[in-house]
Amino acid sequence: MSEKTLEASSALRPVIRVDEAKCVNCHMCISVCPVKHCIDGSGDTVTINHGLCIGCGSCIKACTHGARTGIDDMEGFLAALKRGGKLVAVAAPAVAASFPSTYLRINGWLKSAGVSAVFDVGFGAELTVKSYLEHIRGKAPKTVIAQPCPAIVTYIELYRPDLLAHLAPAHSPMAHTVRMIREFFPEYAGHGIAVLSPCIAKRRELDDTALGDYNVTFRSLRKHLEDSRIELKRYPETPFDGPAPERAVLFSTPGGLLRTVEREMPGASERTRRIEGPRAIYPYLDALPQAIRKGLQPLLVDCLNCEMGCNGGPGTAIPETSLDEVEHPVEERGRAQRARYGNPRKLDAAIRRYWKQGLYDRGYRDRSAALRAMKRPTEAEAQAIHGLMGKKEKADFRNCASCGYNSCEAMTLAIHNGLNKPENCHHFVYASWLTEQKTAEELSRRLHGAVDEVSVLLSKVSGLVDAVNRKNLDQSTSIDESSAAIEQMIASIGNASRISAERREAIEGLVAQARKGDRDMGTTIEAIGGITMSVQGIGEAIDVINSVASNTNLLSMNAAIEAAHAGDAGKGFAVVAGEIRRLAETSGTNAHSVSRTLQDVIGRIRETSGISTKTGEAIRTVISGIGNVTDAMGEIINALQEMAVGGRQITASIGSLRKIAHDTRDSYADMLRSIAELKEVVERMSRVSHENMRILTVLKNRN
Repeated sequence: MSEKTLEASSALRPVIRVDEAKCVNCHMCISVCPVKHCIDGSGDTVTINHGLCIGCGSCIKACTHGARTGIDDMEGFLAALKRGGKLVAVAAPAVAASFPSTYLRINGWLKSAGVSAVFDVGFGAELTVKSYLEHIRGKAPKTVIAQPCPAIVTYIELYRPDLLAHLAPAHSPMAHTVRMIREFFPEYAGHGIAVLSPCIAKRRELDDTALGDYNVTFRSLRKHLEDSRIELKRYPETPFDGPAPERAVLFSTPGGLLRTVEREMPGASERTRRIEGPRAIYPYLDALPQAIRKGLQPLLVDCLNCEMGCNGGPGTAIPETSLDEVEHPVEERGRAQRARYGNPRKLDAAIRRYWKQGLYDRGYRDRSAALRAMKRPTEAEAQAIHGLMGKKEKADFRNCASCGYNSCEAMTLAIHNGLNKPENCHHFVYASWLTEQKTAEELSRRLHGAVDEVSVLLSKVSGLVDAVNRKNLDQSTSIDESSAAIEQMIASIGNASRISAERREAIEGLVAQARKGDRDMGTTIEAIGGITMSVQGIGEAIDVINSVASNTNLLSMNAAIEAAHAGDAGKGFAVVAGEIRRLAETSGTNAHSVSRTLQDVIGRIRETSGISTKTGEAIRTVISGIGNVTDAMGEIINALQEMAVGGRQITASIGSLRKIAHDTRDSYADMLRSIAELKEVVERMSRVSHENMRILTVLKNRN
């Protein structure tokens, strides 16, 4: 979009809001939009160029996603009420369609909320007919295009400026009403004007004419009443202020303008074209200049944007219902107003009182610069865009309207101005689909082959995993057995260590006993040495005894000799000498016997002493050996203890290894199950691949 177009966009107030979170870029809004190029479909969501939007509301009704809503001034109006500002309300005739049995209670609620007066736009419609007829009678125009609808006015200003001269040069019924209040009701001077309308585009009219401050749609009004739990039945039916209309209350109904004009100009229907609905009115206006050139135009074009007229406008609060149900309360009101006046001529006085020459005149502006700012592509640029859309032959230009523009040329213009993209062209999508179909066929074939290969590989992998799993089970069993054996060995090592410790204690006790025996043996040897010496002393004593015995024997012999010499006197002495000799001989003999015995004893003692000495040496050797054994036993015990510690570490490692083996076994089991499931998936993929190839073949044959 050019800078000039964006500048023009700022001249028109936005009246439609797009919720990008809800927009799905379906282009339904473009399809129903009568002007197309006010919508930008080039992004992921659709946006609006408000400078080219006429505010017809067609996109709001068509959007099934709720992404589009009308914008009005309800919040500002409520804020003004809350501030206690001076306000006057004017209500469009369509109020009877939106609030069939309670529209007069709306007046009661408004006044209770602080609104000073409520005027009926129906009387403004009566004044509008007067303005139209004065123009027709005074200017004799070729044709007059009615302009109660601001969407149609904006369309002509933007897209058909050649029809501006034919737009009725008078305000709408709403603006007539406001001008009447400002001119003839000075008590409301300085009051703000709240317009109660069924139309979101009415805000544009208020901006252009500076007649009215708040556009409050009936939809927003109903929502506020519901959200605030305001029950209209609690408020009195309050008549409108100011003059009352007659049949002009039908202005909101298709043909209502014509029926009012017919009252003042019988036969007007023969020279009037009544037309409504966006699918009819805008193509009609596009063709009207040619009809004017040919002199085929009607005198009056009674036109409305909405198919149900203002009663079904985008700002109304009616439910989804039939045209008859919508128009019924309006028609009833029309009959009541006609009955009220009886003779229509009674209305003339009121109209003459409030109509004033020039008071209700209106001019228009040419806004077509915004549209002219759109660049038309050159032939080369158009062909380049066609190439992007895949349009190479005449048959590719289908004008299928799937893009929403109804023609390939309009879509090309939108793409050239950045309002859309080739990807939104049906032919582009179709051509891309054909290309993708071929790619899909090739990929499908490759996928099918890959699925078969995967199936074969899975079978191999399954066999390998199964074999590894069996080996893993054997390994797990071996680890369990090894773990049990090692635990038993560790237990045996522990027992051996305990027994060795006990034996070491016994050996240490034995060493202590041996050392004690060695000490006792030393004592014994010493005792034997003492005995030997004592015996030797006895031997010496025996030698003395033996010597004494020998000497005694010699003495006894000498005594016997002397006794023999003494004779009888010596007989007694001889006897004594003989006894002494025998005693000496006996003593000597005994001494010799004792001496020999002592010699034997001494020999045995010496032999015993030698043996004891050798025994002591042997005991010391045994003690030394036992010490060595004790040291060796200590080393063995230490080694066993170290083995026990190492064994516990081995046991812990074996436990971890066993857990890993069990986890691995479980993992292999899970792997086997997963492979089985994967095989099922691959088999399903194979079936899907077969079906996909079949469908692609069918689609290919259809094309």
